[in-house]
Amino acid sequence: MNHVAHFLAVDPAHRLLVIKTAADHASRAHKGQFRKDERTPYITHPARVAGLVGTLNGSHVAIIAAWLHDVYEDCSPDWILKTDKFIADLPLLSDEKADIFAIVDALTKKNTISGKANRLSDSLNRILDAPPEATLVKLCDRIDNLLDSAGRNGGFSKHYLASTDELIETLSVRASFYGYAEALNILIQIRNSGLKKL
Repeated sequence: MNHVAHFLAVDPAHRLLVIKTAADHASRAHKGQFRKDERTPYITHPARVAGLVGTLNGSHVAIIAAWLHDVYEDCSPDWILKTDKFIADLPLLSDEKADIFAIVDALTKKNTISGKANRLSDSLNRILDAPPEATLVKLCDRIDNLLDSAGRNGGFSKHYLASTDELIETLSVRASFYGYAEALNILIQIRNSGLKKL
Protein backbone atom coordinates (compact mmCIF):
# COMPACT_ATOMS: atom_id res chain seq x y z
CA MET A 1 0.00 0.00 0.00
CA ASN A 2 1.46 3.39 -0.94
CA HIS A 3 1.81 6.22 1.59
CA VAL A 4 -1.24 8.16 0.38
CA ALA A 5 -3.47 5.07 0.37
CA HIS A 6 -2.28 4.17 3.89
CA PHE A 7 -3.02 7.71 5.12
CA LEU A 8 -6.51 7.62 3.67
CA ALA A 9 -7.18 4.22 5.20
CA VAL A 10 -6.19 5.10 8.77
CA ASP A 11 -7.01 8.79 9.23
CA PRO A 12 -10.37 9.10 11.06
CA ALA A 13 -10.73 12.85 10.38
CA HIS A 14 -10.46 12.13 6.66
CA ARG A 15 -13.08 9.38 6.89
CA LEU A 16 -15.48 11.74 8.72
CA LEU A 17 -14.97 14.41 6.07
CA VAL A 18 -15.78 11.88 3.32
CA ILE A 19 -18.93 10.82 5.22
CA LYS A 20 -19.97 14.48 5.51
CA THR A 21 -19.40 14.93 1.77
CA ALA A 22 -21.62 11.91 1.06
CA ALA A 23 -24.31 13.33 3.36
CA ASP A 24 -24.17 16.66 1.52
CA HIS A 25 -24.42 14.88 -1.85
CA ALA A 26 -27.44 12.84 -0.71
CA SER A 27 -29.10 15.98 0.66
CA ARG A 28 -28.81 17.69 -2.70
CA ALA A 29 -30.00 14.57 -4.58
CA HIS A 30 -33.14 14.23 -2.42
CA LYS A 31 -33.89 17.99 -2.28
CA GLY A 32 -37.62 18.62 -2.63
CA GLN A 33 -38.55 14.99 -1.85
CA PHE A 34 -40.66 14.05 1.15
CA ARG A 35 -41.49 10.93 3.13
CA LYS A 36 -44.93 9.34 2.79
CA ASP A 37 -46.43 11.82 5.28
CA GLU A 38 -45.70 14.52 2.65
CA ARG A 39 -44.24 16.78 5.37
CA THR A 40 -40.96 15.20 6.45
CA PRO A 41 -38.00 15.87 4.14
CA TYR A 42 -36.89 12.59 2.56
CA ILE A 43 -33.26 13.08 3.57
CA THR A 44 -34.20 12.35 7.19
CA HIS A 45 -34.47 8.66 6.22
CA PRO A 46 -30.92 8.21 4.84
CA ALA A 47 -29.68 10.30 7.77
CA ARG A 48 -31.34 8.00 10.32
CA VAL A 49 -30.16 4.88 8.47
CA ALA A 50 -26.58 6.18 8.39
CA GLY A 51 -26.82 6.98 12.11
CA LEU A 52 -28.05 3.47 12.90
CA VAL A 53 -25.31 1.91 10.77
CA GLY A 54 -22.70 3.92 12.66
CA THR A 55 -24.25 3.12 16.04
CA LEU A 56 -24.24 -0.59 15.17
CA ASN A 57 -20.51 -0.53 14.31
CA GLY A 58 -20.70 -0.12 10.55
CA SER A 59 -17.55 1.15 8.86
CA HIS A 60 -17.24 4.47 7.04
CA VAL A 61 -17.94 2.51 3.82
CA ALA A 62 -21.29 1.28 5.17
CA ILE A 63 -22.20 4.74 6.51
CA ILE A 64 -21.49 6.33 3.11
CA ALA A 65 -23.55 3.62 1.39
CA ALA A 66 -26.38 4.28 3.85
CA TRP A 67 -26.41 7.98 2.94
CA LEU A 68 -26.54 7.11 -0.77
CA HIS A 69 -28.72 3.98 -0.68
CA ASP A 70 -31.94 5.52 -2.08
CA VAL A 71 -30.49 7.84 -4.73
CA TYR A 72 -30.59 5.21 -7.49
CA GLU A 73 -34.15 4.21 -6.65
CA ASP A 74 -35.73 7.59 -5.97
CA CYS A 75 -33.81 10.31 -7.81
CA SER A 76 -33.59 11.51 -11.41
CA PRO A 77 -31.29 9.91 -14.01
CA ASP A 78 -29.15 13.04 -13.79
CA TRP A 79 -28.58 12.44 -10.07
CA ILE A 80 -27.80 8.78 -10.73
CA LEU A 81 -25.03 9.82 -13.14
CA LYS A 82 -23.78 12.43 -10.67
CA THR A 83 -23.73 9.79 -7.93
CA ASP A 84 -21.78 7.33 -10.09
CA LYS A 85 -19.15 10.03 -10.60
CA PHE A 86 -19.31 11.09 -6.95
CA ILE A 87 -18.52 7.57 -5.72
CA ALA A 88 -15.83 7.03 -8.36
CA ASP A 89 -14.11 10.29 -7.31
CA LEU A 90 -14.23 9.68 -3.55
CA PRO A 91 -10.75 9.95 -2.00
CA LEU A 92 -10.90 6.38 -0.72
CA LEU A 93 -9.19 3.12 -1.58
CA SER A 94 -10.41 1.44 -4.78
CA ASP A 95 -11.75 -1.54 -2.82
CA GLU A 96 -13.77 0.75 -0.57
CA LYS A 97 -15.32 2.57 -3.53
CA ALA A 98 -16.14 -0.78 -5.15
CA ASP A 99 -17.85 -1.89 -1.91
CA ILE A 100 -19.91 1.32 -1.77
CA PHE A 101 -21.07 0.78 -5.36
CA ALA A 102 -21.87 -2.88 -4.64
CA ILE A 103 -23.80 -2.16 -1.41
CA VAL A 104 -25.87 0.61 -2.98
CA ASP A 105 -26.56 -1.51 -6.06
CA ALA A 106 -27.69 -4.50 -3.96
CA LEU A 107 -30.09 -2.31 -1.97
CA THR A 108 -31.54 -0.69 -5.09
CA LYS A 109 -34.75 -2.40 -6.15
CA LYS A 110 -34.82 -2.80 -9.94
CA ASN A 111 -37.85 -1.13 -11.54
CA THR A 112 -37.50 -3.48 -14.53
CA ILE A 113 -38.90 -6.27 -12.30
CA SER A 114 -42.68 -6.25 -11.97
CA GLY A 115 -44.28 -6.28 -8.52
CA LYS A 116 -42.96 -4.90 -5.22
CA ALA A 117 -42.59 -8.37 -3.70
CA ASN A 118 -40.50 -9.59 -6.65
CA ARG A 119 -38.32 -6.47 -6.54
CA LEU A 120 -37.66 -6.99 -2.83
CA SER A 121 -36.84 -10.69 -3.29
CA ASP A 122 -34.40 -9.84 -6.07
CA SER A 123 -32.72 -7.16 -3.92
CA LEU A 124 -32.42 -9.51 -0.93
CA ASN A 125 -30.81 -12.18 -3.11
CA ARG A 126 -28.32 -9.62 -4.43
CA ILE A 127 -27.55 -8.52 -0.85
CA LEU A 128 -26.52 -12.13 -0.13
CA ASP A 129 -23.83 -11.78 -2.83
CA ALA A 130 -22.80 -8.23 -1.92
CA PRO A 131 -20.16 -7.13 0.60
CA PRO A 132 -21.22 -8.15 4.14
CA GLU A 133 -22.10 -4.62 5.23
CA ALA A 134 -24.93 -4.56 2.69
CA THR A 135 -26.74 -6.76 5.21
CA LEU A 136 -26.24 -4.22 8.00
CA VAL A 137 -27.37 -1.29 5.84
CA LYS A 138 -30.51 -3.19 4.76
CA LEU A 139 -31.40 -4.14 8.35
CA CYS A 140 -31.00 -0.50 9.43
CA ASP A 141 -33.03 0.67 6.43
CA ARG A 142 -35.89 -1.63 7.39
CA ILE A 143 -35.66 -0.66 11.08
CA ASP A 144 -36.14 2.99 10.15
CA ASN A 145 -38.90 2.27 7.64
CA LEU A 146 -40.79 0.19 10.21
CA LEU A 147 -40.50 2.95 12.79
CA ASP A 148 -41.65 5.44 10.16
CA SER A 149 -44.67 3.31 9.23
CA ALA A 150 -46.07 3.10 12.76
CA GLY A 151 -49.75 3.97 12.74
CA ARG A 152 -50.29 3.35 9.02
CA ASN A 153 -53.44 1.60 7.85
CA GLY A 154 -53.90 -2.14 8.34
CA GLY A 155 -53.49 -3.11 4.68
CA PHE A 156 -50.12 -1.42 4.39
CA SER A 157 -48.97 -2.79 7.75
CA LYS A 158 -49.93 -6.37 6.90
CA HIS A 159 -48.02 -6.24 3.60
CA TYR A 160 -45.01 -4.49 5.14
CA LEU A 161 -44.79 -6.95 8.04
CA ALA A 162 -44.91 -9.87 5.60
CA SER A 163 -42.06 -8.38 3.56
CA THR A 164 -40.16 -7.74 6.81
CA ASP A 165 -40.56 -11.42 7.69
CA GLU A 166 -39.06 -12.34 4.30
CA LEU A 167 -36.19 -9.95 4.90
CA ILE A 168 -35.50 -11.43 8.36
CA GLU A 169 -35.65 -14.99 7.05
CA THR A 170 -33.37 -14.25 4.10
CA LEU A 171 -30.74 -12.22 5.96
CA SER A 172 -30.70 -13.76 9.45
CA VAL A 173 -27.92 -16.31 8.89
CA ARG A 174 -25.71 -13.78 7.14
CA ALA A 175 -26.43 -11.14 9.81
CA SER A 176 -25.40 -13.51 12.60
CA PHE A 177 -22.34 -14.77 10.72
CA TYR A 178 -20.96 -11.28 10.06
CA GLY A 179 -21.68 -9.84 13.52
CA TYR A 180 -24.91 -7.95 12.84
CA ALA A 181 -27.05 -9.94 15.30
CA GLU A 182 -27.79 -6.79 17.31
CA ALA A 183 -29.31 -5.05 14.28
CA LEU A 184 -31.24 -8.22 13.42
CA ASN A 185 -32.60 -8.52 16.97
CA ILE A 186 -33.66 -4.86 17.04
CA LEU A 187 -35.52 -5.37 13.76
CA ILE A 188 -37.24 -8.49 15.10
CA GLN A 189 -38.28 -6.69 18.30
CA ILE A 190 -39.72 -3.75 16.35
CA ARG A 191 -41.47 -6.08 13.92
CA ASN A 192 -43.13 -7.92 16.81
CA SER A 193 -43.94 -4.86 18.90
CA GLY A 194 -47.17 -3.74 17.26
CA LEU A 195 -45.69 -0.26 17.28
CA LYS A 196 -48.19 2.61 17.23
CA LYS A 197 -47.56 6.21 16.26
CA LEU A 198 -46.70 8.47 19.20
